[in-house]
Formats: sequence, C-alpha cells, structure tokens
Amino acid sequence: MTSEIQTKFLVVGAGPAGLALAAFLGQNGLDGLVIAKAASTSDTPRAHSFNPFAFECLRDLGIEEQALKQSVRGHTLQSMRWARSMVGEEYGKVLGWSEHPSCVEHAYGLTPCEYAELSQSELEPLLVRYASHHNFEVRFSTELIAIERLTGVSGYTQYVCTVHDLISHSTFKIRTRYLFGADGARSHIARSLNFSFTSKASGGKACNILLRADLNHVMHKERHAALHWIVKPDRTTFPGLVAHLRMVEPWKKWVMVGFGVNGTNAFEELTPESPELIECVREIIGDDSVDIEILRIDPWTVRQSVADEYTLDHGTDVFLLGDAAHRHPPAYGLGSNTCIQDAYNLGWKIAYVLKGLAGPGLLKSYSEERQPVGAMLVHNANQGLHAQVGVWEAVGMFAPSREEGAQQLAKLSQATEEGATSRDKVRKAMENVEEETKSWGAAYNQWYVSTAVYSEDEDSARPTLDGNPIIVPQVTTYPGSRLPHVWLDVATRQKMISTHDLAGKGAFCLLFGIGGEAWKKASVNISRNTGIPINAYGIGFGLDYSDVHREWYAKRGVDESGCVLVRPDRFVAWRSSKVAADCEAKLKHVLDKVLSKGEL
Repeated sequence: MTSEIQTKFLVVGAGPAGLALAAFLGQNGLDGLVIAKAASTSDTPRAHSFNPFAFECLRDLGIEEQALKQSVRGHTLQSMRWARSMVGEEYGKVLGWSEHPSCVEHAYGLTPCEYAELSQSELEPLLVRYASHHNFEVRFSTELIAIERLTGVSGYTQYVCTVHDLISHSTFKIRTRYLFGADGARSHIARSLNFSFTSKASGGKACNILLRADLNHVMHKERHAALHWIVKPDRTTFPGLVAHLRMVEPWKKWVMVGFGVNGTNAFEELTPESPELIECVREIIGDDSVDIEILRIDPWTVRQSVADEYTLDHGTDVFLLGDAAHRHPPAYGLGSNTCIQDAYNLGWKIAYVLKGLAGPGLLKSYSEERQPVGAMLVHNANQGLHAQVGVWEAVGMFAPSREEGAQQLAKLSQATEEGATSRDKVRKAMENVEEETKSWGAAYNQWYVSTAVYSEDEDSARPTLDGNPIIVPQVTTYPGSRLPHVWLDVATRQKMISTHDLAGKGAFCLLFGIGGEAWKKASVNISRNTGIPINAYGIGFGLDYSDVHREWYAKRGVDESGCVLVRPDRFVAWRSSKVAADCEAKLKHVLDKVLSKGEL
C-alpha cells in the first residue's frame, strides 16, 4: 500500500521562486513542504543579475547582507561591451544601471538596495537555510509524477500528488490544500492541470558553457563589464557563432553563452572534453597562453511564453510562479528577480487567508497583479535579445561568408560613405541595447490594479508617466505603487533608516504626519480588535521619525494630516489626502475591502 502524508502547503520546485515562497510563508508563521526533482540546489550559476527590488525582498527576510557577501559588487560590472575577443579590439560599450550618468540618481534615491551579481547557485542555499529554519522542509531528489484533484468533505478542494523518491525508488503520496507550481519552464503542474499560455514561436536555441580560465592578467578596469559580447565575423572556429562571456568568480570562472547560426545550438553533441570546444573558447578569449577547463554544458531554448492566469480556473488553491508562469531569455536580467517578487506578493496573502485575517478573494489578486508583470517581462526580454541581433548584423556576423563578414567589418574604419553608414548602424544598434542597461523603469514600474488595492478615494487616474516607462521610474504613493524609499532618522540623529524598513515583515504599515495622529490611534484599535498587524509611524517634527532630507515631503503625495497605508509587500494599498472625520471607520472600511473580508 502506498503511504500518504499531509501538508497544507506543497511547493513543487526548489529554484528561486519555490524557495523564496517557502521562506516568505515561513516568515509569516506557516509550515509546509518543498519538493524538487533536482538532487540539490543549483550547481551552476544560471540566473545572476540581481536587482535592488529583489534585494529589498531579501532585506525583509533579514538576509540581504548575507546575500551581498555572496555577490560580486561594483558599478562597472553592470555594463555591456562588444569586442573581437576578450583581449581584442572593442567595438563599443554601454554603461550599466548604476554606472550610467543618467541613472546615478536612481541608484542612490530610488531604493536602499543595489544591483549586484548574485548567482543562483549562491542565492538558493541562503533561501534553503531560511525556509528550513522557519518550518518548511525542503526535500530534493523527489519527483512529482501525478496529480489528482479531490473535493473533501469540508467542501474544499484537495490535491493528492504522487511522487517518486529518486534515492530509494519508492513512491508515496502527498495530500495538500494548497499547491504551488514553481517547477520551471517544463512545469508538470502547469501541464497536468491545463494552465493556458500565450506563446510565440521559439526564438531558437543557445548553450551555456561553464568554464575556468584565469584572465586576471587581461581584465584591467576598462574591460570590466557584466557581459562581454564577442562578435568576430571572420572567426575560424564555429563560423557564425556569437557568444558572450559572463564572469562568475573574478576573473577565473565564467559562463560562455553561445548562439549558433540560424538559431541553432552550435555545441550539439559536444562534451566538456571535446577539443573543438576548447579551441572555440580560446579564440573567444584571444590569448593562447590561458589554460581552459570546461566544467559543464547546458543547452537551452529561447522562449516567449506567459501563463494567461497564475491561478487555476480563477481559483484560490493552485498557483504558478517563477519560470513556471513566465518563460523568456535572460535579457534585461529580470528572471530570478521576478521569481522572488512573485513569491513576495503571494506569501503574505496566503498567510492572511489561512489565519482568517482575509477572505479567499485576496488570493485572486495574485494573478491580477503579477500576470501583467510577467507578460511585460517576457516581451521586454525577447525585445532585448532582438536588439542584440542589430549589433551582430551591423558588424558583419550575418554575411554569407567569413571573407564577406571581414570586409563588412573593415568598413567601420574606412573614410567612405559606406563606412559612415556602417558606423551609424553600429551606433544605433548599441543605442537600442542601451535601453536594457538603463531599464530602471522596467524593474520599478510594477503598478498593481486589483481588489487588493483601494483607489476609490483618488480624484483622478494614475498620473501619466513622463518618458519611456522602460527607463523612467514613476515614484508615487498612488495606490498600487511601490512604497517610495526615503531615508529617515530620529531627531537626535542616531541611524538612518529607510521607509522600507518600517514596512514589510508580514504587517501593514501606516505612515502619517503632523495633525494625523488620529490615524495611529485608529490603527492600534483595529489591530487589537481584528488581529491585523499594523505598524503606524509618524514622520515630521516631534513624531517618530524626522524627514531629514525633506524627501518624504516631496514623495508622500498627501497632506501632513493624511496617511499612506502600505501592504506587507511594501506596495501602497491606499492613501488619504488628509485626516478623516472618523479615522477608525475609514481605515477599517479600506482594510475590509483590500483583504476581501466581506467573504468571511
């Protein structure tokens, strides 16, 4: 007889999305189980570019500093360059998120966190440790093989998952109330439960090569970058191949990503021992004296696909997140960042519903809010990869032969009309790519419109963004926006603290000013009567915190006596322009709406 165990929460997949969800559920006092087919956390770097808004989520868990210790930090490591080889002639470079002059103000004023290179192989162990220390067991070498949907005596739907232990080769069942599909681009849960996707044809194949090569002697400061695109139209190994090198450990361990001719995997059927692969890497580096060791080969497919809904049949018990919900190439560096933020959005909502603080309708807001973000990510990532193609074409990579490619490349240095045209193509192509490396807006502008946001008191619609939403972030307290980051301090100046550090940690946060003290009393009474955790802070002279640089005044969007209500995921739930006649009644009404309490 097959044994059966029970858990309220079963997370399938132990990548960034699944482990982050377990961590956020555990932070909120819940317990459950994570299973994964993989034998361990990721043993290759995979996702690497970690943006400030994902770090903000780790900051809420208290593990941001640990993550930064595992990261490679530095503004110059956020840029992108194109060259004939790692030591060869450079065609051009675009400065990255925190290095570009037009972005410096965002790096210092938009968030308390930073961009850094945090490889998936370093991130996942941190999340495993946090989750397992907060009541979530993480079980590797455990493969989901079947799902059965049942309606229990209580009327709740339950899911019986048949799993296979890849070590003992035994089979057992797991019965769960909530099922989370964080099982990647080939999601068993998405396929078994017939989630629908909007997809476009594959953009071809690519291949990651993990390797060791000590390049300390050639990596002087001017060559520092996040991605080193090597485009050589007259290359002798694997003609037509375009590749980039990404540093994993300075400057000795790398990932090379190769794109073959016409969307093919140029390294099909090769092994780490294949001499032609070594020669390919050697040509990309451009220094025959370097010893090269190939550690691993990982082919992958360029995808463009997003789930139409992140919940099953608009329900409240099966959820997709991470790559199971959105599938895309790594351009724009938003992959693992979006996985973490999917989990951050969902974790507190599950906890509030289970604890009876919210109605099940709150869970429907997860798909309403995160699906548009996933759709944006999939579109931008594929557009970013397409923008790279413009550079490749401009330097001769698509010429019919090596000789013609070399001739096209040579035009870049010719004082002719054709040469000027070629140089203009290269410049414009790199300018198109530059949108990616300045994409603070794409990372920041995740505006939520859902039942978990209360905007009925607004006099107008969301303000129109002045500029390109991919580049320009909109800082506002309009409901559904990120809480603006502002540095505060106590009046006697002891230690600066971000508004973000006042919010989060599973609780609502209410920020008010002089004349709005009634909001604090209201929040204390509501919290005591309902159990909803609300932390209220006054910002202004004589209150809890001082607006040292007057930034909160500029960003708060309400009068001094008004308030801003922030959800546990640090998004604005509602704001009041001024103090209400009955603050407690007003605040309770808003919370009842945001938390779907009418369903209880």
